[in-house]
Amino acid sequence: MAEHPPTGARRRLTAAALAAAIVAVLASSVSAPAGSDATSAAAPKAKVHKKLIPYPQSRLDDMAAYSQRHYGERESRLTDPKQIVIHFAVAGSIDAIWNTFAPNRPDVEFGELPGVCSHFAVSAKGVAFKFVPVSIRCRHTVGLNHVSIGIEHVGFSDRDVLGRKPQLKGSLKLTASLRCRLGIAVKDVIGHAESLSSPYYLELDPDFQGRTHGDFKRRSMRIYRAKLTRLGC
Repeated sequence: MAEHPPTGARRRLTAAALAAAIVAVLASSVSAPAGSDATSAAAPKAKVHKKLIPYPQSRLDDMAAYSQRHYGERESRLTDPKQIVIHFAVAGSIDAIWNTFAPNRPDVEFGELPGVCSHFAVSAKGVAFKFVPVSIRCRHTVGLNHVSIGIEHVGFSDRDVLGRKPQLKGSLKLTASLRCRLGIAVKDVIGHAESLSSPYYLELDPDFQGRTHGDFKRRSMRIYRAKLTRLGC
């Protein structure tokens, strides 16, 4: 049998234990500061399937030349992304989006190389696919290709994407994972239609200045960003 401490020592131990218990209770009742892990759920880590489009050196060279014309720097790398741009693809499947992005041919709108692309796409069922590494620039948004990551969605309207729960859930999960990993604020997750109001917008070619698309207007992105905020980081 283990020895018992003397009576005085027992009293001191009991008092110490009681004090420790009080401290623990008080600590557990104090609210954590805003933005801490205790008050903001960690952003979910998205599962992303690789479905890379061809991006050989010739396409990198075309991207660097494009960047020189439009941003004043000969660069094909995306070294410090500032924003994530949300798109719908006007396409009914991931394969249809991939087939549009894979060939390095002049785009149908401006007739310029490199071919258009986005870094990711989300299927109608919410499955995320990576088309291009985030370290490489893609042509997805005039004026922002040098500072942004593009995410396409199967669908033909904002409503298509916002109204499909599995797709919206998968999109939010992917976006939250990317923005938290790269330190991009929720306010810097924008719709393509919001591109002209971006503080990072830059376009040197007069023929391209002021051009944007109508996908994911501000009212749609208010809904999207509110849901994204609730995912935390």
